[in-house]
Amino acid sequence: MVWLVWIVYGYMNYDSITDRDLLPIVLWSAVLGIIILPIYFISVLLYYVYKRAQKKE
Repeated sequence: MVWLVWIVYGYMNYDSITDRDLLPIVLWSAVLGIIILPIYFISVLLYYVYKRAQKKE
């Protein structure tokens, strides 16, 4: 969720971010979010499938 805030903040304050050299932080946050978010949803889905399989037994 933090990376989403950084992306919105970076979009709204793009000029001030480039002046303060914070653009790499925003970009790395976006990259981490793009990587971590699908992993989170896949792990939640797998956990749900695992719990559902246990109930059927």
